[in-house]
Amino acid sequence: MMSQGSDPHEAPQPAASSLAIHEEALADLERLGLVIGRSRAMRQVATLIRQVAAFPTTTVLLQGESGTGKEVIAYAIHALSGGSERQFVAINCAAIPETLLETELFGVEAGAYTDARLTRDGYLARADGGTLFLDEIASMPLVLQSKLLRFLETRTFRRVGGTSEIQVRLRVISASNVDLATAVARREFREDLFYRLKVFTIQIPPLREHPEDIAPLVEYFLRRQGGQPAEEGRSLRLSPEALALLERYSWPGNVRELRSVVQHGQIMCEGDEIRVEHLPAYLQSASSGALQRLLELKDQLHLPPEGVNLEEFLAEIEQRFVQEALERCNYNQVRAAALLGLSRDQLRYRLTRAGAQHSWRRRQSTGSPQARPSSGRTPT
Repeated sequence: MMSQGSDPHEAPQPAASSLAIHEEALADLERLGLVIGRSRAMRQVATLIRQVAAFPTTTVLLQGESGTGKEVIAYAIHALSGGSERQFVAINCAAIPETLLETELFGVEAGAYTDARLTRDGYLARADGGTLFLDEIASMPLVLQSKLLRFLETRTFRRVGGTSEIQVRLRVISASNVDLATAVARREFREDLFYRLKVFTIQIPPLREHPEDIAPLVEYFLRRQGGQPAEEGRSLRLSPEALALLERYSWPGNVRELRSVVQHGQIMCEGDEIRVEHLPAYLQSASSGALQRLLELKDQLHLPPEGVNLEEFLAEIEQRFVQEALERCNYNQVRAAALLGLSRDQLRYRLTRAGAQHSWRRRQSTGSPQARPSSGRTPT
């Protein structure tokens, strides 16, 4: 419901209590040394992590593109559930050959086959009391999917070649960069297993959908010194121009790619500021390619026979670019100005001018007399 007196065109704002819950969830993760971002989308992900962590045996499905941090989120769920690092067992279903995946998952009894001289536990037994993380679950063979389904329903399993049932108590978190519903429709994934895995689903957005998180993630990676020894003692920062370049890149490799770019910049930088020239060449060329397309569009512009109101036309283009830069930088004026090649004062002048023009046009359209500011200040 809309409250009385509210503007029907104004975007709905989250309740203060909802924001407080999101912030508490983020604080929980940051206490564990985990940073996933502070955008609205990632605050909601943090809240979901915190909620499902209260149910330590609930099965969770993480869906998102490669590199979005699914294993980090899986570990966050595990850690907030009170688990220890020793009990977080991760297995990449795509990295293990089909012939070995079953024995790696369930274990093997001595004598099950020629080379099985000893009884060996699998990942399920090792994760007892904690969390089993099954990454790239869509790569699991259909035959093995049926055995995993049986385990999820009974919480018991048999080692390969064994006859006795082994019971464990653990949480299963699976992850996929393939849409499992689509895989089910193509008969590439079992429908019954899909519904058993998606008891609680968390959809992780790609980095390009929340570029405002790039700055805090870069800060986090730089604080960790990009994996380099802490004794180097360098305190690095990113220049506004370099950050602007990162924020307008599309990030097909998501957070994993961002971390690699930060490490590359750290290696190339000899001072205390990572600049554009320290970033990988493909990033610089991707940016120049987009700029080249804009310049080509400029070459296609020609004055129409009837002429044009040049001042209004250029003002509209400028206003559109300023607004887009502000939105992309989460309304941080310093970063937006860097994105546009302006100083902060130049950007603020344009914002003031655009506000005055908008106010004048609104008065003209309503027929109201043009009021003179009583204070003598420029209206903003």
